[in-house]
Amino acid sequence: LSKRDDQFRRRIELIQDFQMPSSSSKLTQSADGRYIIVGGTYPPRIRCYDVHELTMKFERYLNASVLDLVTLGDDYGKMALLLDDRTIDFHAPYGGHDSVRIPSFGRAIDYDPTTCELLLAAKGNKVYRLNLEEGRFSEPWSYKESGVSSTAIVVGPTRPLVALGCDDGLVRFWDNRSPDDML
Repeated sequence: LSKRDDQFRRRIELIQDFQMPSSSSKLTQSADGRYIIVGGTYPPRIRCYDVHELTMKFERYLNASVLDLVTLGDDYGKMALLLDDRTIDFHAPYGGHDSVRIPSFGRAIDYDPTTCELLLAAKGNKVYRLNLEEGRFSEPWSYKESGVSSTAIVVGPTRPLVALGCDDGLVRFWDNRSPDDML
């Protein structure tokens, strides 16, 4: 039908209400590609959009602004939100589930499914590791430079490698099987 109907091929479909009242601070897509989750500012909130149905799935208001967010599964069912008040909020389909206070101000988070750890790039020379299976912090990774802070963190999708971007312009790598940095 779409090959023959010229009007059908040229139409544009938009997601309804795909906007934030003030601004957005973080946007991510779920692993299955069906949902887009957006963290907005003033008032702090998150919105989830369904790409297949082109609608907003839900909107939740928060106590602090979102610095980073990551989905812990294939869809929007489990999420971790890094907030600017030194907390990580965990959300489930029914709403907010739990909140954890972190040792220092965070800048980025990522989830490592092989070890079930939430990795937190924070101010200072440490990477904090929250083990979600045990519900406690593991021994943090640290690097030698004391005046350098991390700004970004990414877990490799195929290998057990973690890349950490820092203020000094260097990218440091960790192997999840070894506590020493590889740089």
